[in-house]
Amino acid sequence: MRNLTTAILLFLSCFLVEASAAPLFYGQSYGFVVTDPARFVAAMDEYRASKAGRQSPAMPVLVQNMVNGDYSSTHQVSVFYPTTEAMDQSFALNASSPDWSKFQGEVRASAQAEWENVYAIQMAKVKKDPTTLDNAVSIVYNMTVTDAAAYVAAFETLLASDEAKAFPGNIYLGQNIASGNTPGTHFVTFVAESTGELIEHVMKIQSSSAMATYGKAVADLRTVESINMFREVKRWVPASN
Repeated sequence: MRNLTTAILLFLSCFLVEASAAPLFYGQSYGFVVTDPARFVAAMDEYRASKAGRQSPAMPVLVQNMVNGDYSSTHQVSVFYPTTEAMDQSFALNASSPDWSKFQGEVRASAQAEWENVYAIQMAKVKKDPTTLDNAVSIVYNMTVTDAAAYVAAFETLLASDEAKAFPGNIYLGQNIASGNTPGTHFVTFVAESTGELIEHVMKIQSSSAMATYGKAVADLRTVESINMFREVKRWVPASN
């Protein structure tokens, strides 16, 4: 089965990936209040080294929250899947794995879950292989969109602007499938290799004429629910299948 690394690398050859009927990939994220970070990371390392972990097509990414609004969670784990079939394969592996049960016990001993959501990535502009980014830092704009088709068209125009093309990292547009207690239907994520680089180039986009045009186009289409920032701690890239 094609793994997530392959799925991401497929669109690295293109500067812009446009929206399509099928999502580019899928994800499930969990917010945790972590009380023992070393134990939490060790648990993830141990599980990924287990038989089920080695066979899994999923790519887990652990991040530390820098700005998190009303939420108490200190960390997030985002698990990415190239296809819905890969999600089913991962869930089946975990259901029959004693290592997964042990991992869950370690997570409960070192952290408290606060929220979770499931989503699909609909559009992306990728300049750098996400698996090779050093010190990746992200800003996420969570929003409620009332007209998805019109919003996607406006965002696609923004992505085609010179300022978006000059962004040194990656930009993603996602749609929530199930969001639990977290508000919003869509999100936009900007990822760069340092906090300074991220802020500098996001502000250049925000002050551009393309952003002003985008703002007018979506003014009645979306409400920004939150703006969060986090840094990547560790990523577990799946083995090729």
